[in-house]
Amino acid sequence: MGVLGQPARYSFLFEPGDFTPDLSGKVKEDLSNLLFNWLGSNKPVTILDLSGIPSEIMTSISGTLLKIIYDALFWGQNLKIGGKEQPLLIVLEEAHNYLKSGEDSISSRAVQSIAKEGRKYGVGLLLITQRPSELDETVLSQCGTIIALRMNNSKDRSHIRSAIQDELQTMVDLLPSLRTGEAIISGEGVKIPSRVQFYKLSNAPKGTDPVVSEKWMEKKDISVDDYNRLLTLWRNQNLKEKSE
Repeated sequence: MGVLGQPARYSFLFEPGDFTPDLSGKVKEDLSNLLFNWLGSNKPVTILDLSGIPSEIMTSISGTLLKIIYDALFWGQNLKIGGKEQPLLIVLEEAHNYLKSGEDSISSRAVQSIAKEGRKYGVGLLLITQRPSELDETVLSQCGTIIALRMNNSKDRSHIRSAIQDELQTMVDLLPSLRTGEAIISGEGVKIPSRVQFYKLSNAPKGTDPVVSEKWMEKKDISVDDYNRLLTLWRNQNLKEKSE
């Protein structure tokens, strides 16, 4: 249990370590340290993994993070670390979790601000979703380039149709017939609208679907100890076991 009887999964919120103010209001580390780790590192990509955040506060936390990043680059636009001198591309995986159509949440407002005003301050936006029909239409229309993979749902296709140029509407009719890994690209990212085939990764990530028929045929020696290890990982909110 954490502070005030809160579960351990809320500890990041109630026990932020060196960011906790003392009785006089002073902190060992401030937002400047956080922004340096996110934006000032010599590594080109920073991943903020929000998968462990409780769903009931996901919208508030994600919206706050986006607001902090955008405001920092906006107010620092005349500095060498501002968005104009150090442009940033924000990628939102499962974007419908942050930007649900018709929802007036802090995350929706933050994403809308970035989509409408971010470019002139050096902040770009990439939305990734399997359900484009759940995204806000105004924000979707601000996307300069659209990459659409196979899409069978007519509601999703109509949402994409409304976001692309009128002369390219017929291309949307091809979406249900695309093969795995094929996509249609239109917009500023390509000279002409194109149908492309993406290469498959040699080392597939953990998000790749398992080959069910093969996994069912494999013989496994399973015991209750395996489920004890599972519970340990679950309770520690960690996908990897600690090395002895």
